[in-house]
Amino acid sequence: MVEKGLIPEDVINRIRERADIVDIVGAHLSLTKAGQNFKGLCPFHQEKTPSFTVSPSRQTFHCFGCGEGGNVFSFLMKIDGSTFPAVVRALGEKVGVPVEDRPVSPAVRQRMELRERLLALTKVAAERFHLNLLADAEAEPARNYLASRGMTPDTIERFDIGYSQSGWDGTLTALTKAGFSAEDIAAAGLAIPREQAAGFYDRFRGRVMFPIRDLQKQVIGFGGRMLDDGTPKYLNSPETPLFSKGRILYALDAARDAITRLGYVIVVEGYFDAIALHQAGCANAVATLGTALTPEHLELIRRFTQRVVLLFDPDAAGVRAALRTMDLFLGSGFSVQVGSVPAGDDPDTFIRSQGPDAFAALIKSAPSLLEFTVQASLTAGRAGTVEDRVRCVEDVLTLLQKLSNPVEQSAAIRHVADQLGMDEKALLARYKALPRKSVKASTPQPSAGVFENQPLPKDEEVLLQLLVHEVLTPEMWTEVRAEDFTDTRAKRLVSLVCAADAPHTRQQALAQAGEDELCGSITRALSMTELPYDNINAAFQQSLKALKLRRIAVELQEIKAAEALATKAGRDEEARTLLVRLNVLQQERQKLSKINPSSYNEAGRIHA
Repeated sequence: MVEKGLIPEDVINRIRERADIVDIVGAHLSLTKAGQNFKGLCPFHQEKTPSFTVSPSRQTFHCFGCGEGGNVFSFLMKIDGSTFPAVVRALGEKVGVPVEDRPVSPAVRQRMELRERLLALTKVAAERFHLNLLADAEAEPARNYLASRGMTPDTIERFDIGYSQSGWDGTLTALTKAGFSAEDIAAAGLAIPREQAAGFYDRFRGRVMFPIRDLQKQVIGFGGRMLDDGTPKYLNSPETPLFSKGRILYALDAARDAITRLGYVIVVEGYFDAIALHQAGCANAVATLGTALTPEHLELIRRFTQRVVLLFDPDAAGVRAALRTMDLFLGSGFSVQVGSVPAGDDPDTFIRSQGPDAFAALIKSAPSLLEFTVQASLTAGRAGTVEDRVRCVEDVLTLLQKLSNPVEQSAAIRHVADQLGMDEKALLARYKALPRKSVKASTPQPSAGVFENQPLPKDEEVLLQLLVHEVLTPEMWTEVRAEDFTDTRAKRLVSLVCAADAPHTRQQALAQAGEDELCGSITRALSMTELPYDNINAAFQQSLKALKLRRIAVELQEIKAAEALATKAGRDEEARTLLVRLNVLQQERQKLSKINPSSYNEAGRIHA
């Protein structure tokens, strides 16, 4: 067994320095020289015009189409689906930097060794279940059942579908003979301790078996479907050192390439639905494992796409699921649609009876998650009492409270009003009157793709370009303050770089900003472009003036409103303090307005 510990930071840095990102990326796609950079078709989304850019000077990549970007390690993790340690080891071997592990504690090493044993065990178990299905006479009903569900031999082979024998210890006995301990078999979720006696018995008995794999295609768990009337009909592995159903999507290992190629993922609720869609050519389908979508699922999906199509039943349970999912997706940056198959069908039966073209049409016409929820709530409300209708409307409005962007809130309320045939002002008044439910504070972490259609304010873009290209003089640096910026991405980038107190630490801060969840996309996009200004000082001074005037205008408006409220409430001291601040800001604005920086020309705007 290979013992693996932590990889020292200096080894990681040596590998990064020795690896040329142009060579590494060029091994996976065709790149052509474009000025100082290289361009090619993005491997992470469909496009006809190259927007994927690689910078040899900064050793980074960025796609101006989908927002993916990072360094050589993040590229390989994304393209191969590997973990960071695995990528570092493989790349280190490629560039001739040996990876010597830092010793780890006995407890950590014990967990790592257990994981390796369990991965070996589940691999053997999956092979045994598959062989049972193909060759065991007892599995004849399972083979007939799969045939009745339209599963072809190729599909059964591709997904390693298997069968667990009906005896109490068939799997336990076979795995013990293969050299695995009963304790490890239980730790992998395949055996259960007996309550009235010593020993264990099989968890899965007389079931069609579906191996569940991670992105490295390693078997980490199983799902089993009962053939008779036994319960539960579907049974998943329990939580183990390998498996957590709230963090895994079935068939994602098989769907990942199609998801990035097509630009969206289809999420269904069962193994058979996902497999049937793959068999019919819809290779971008995945399934949840008997649980609702979780924030961890969203972060997993975000690695491959920002567009999700959910398939819910059009019944009351489906509506409730949509409401829960809407709560999860609000403010996440995902584009979400909801498709519904006709009553009495599920995705499996629908695509087998109606065909791939009908299913493609269903996906194409799928409404947005908000539209689906509003329509479903309205339908449910119409079937009930007046109180039911009011409750449905308020359920939707309560969810909209969690939209952090006021522009999104306004658009969503307008849409709800249109769909319900209500007066927008009346709906807005009711929305404002609803009690505000507390929402757990969290650091906003929108992905790069969220901002592709949100260009920076012009003055902020210019200042950030100068900052990223490291052309600011020491005097200029003293005038740059994060609080003057209004765009949250810009604030984050400026705060990271301004915290550095020397040029070399600023370079490190810029590298960190390029990997940051919030500002990474704009940092990479700005660094990939030629500096377009003919007069750096004029570009800086004119943009700084515009930035500060805009910040003052916002603050003046806020103070005037606060002063009026204080005066009306009789808080005279507070009102006088606000008036003093108002006077200071007006003088600052007047002083700034008299400054007339030189003009400058630019080659063109940047869109992250």
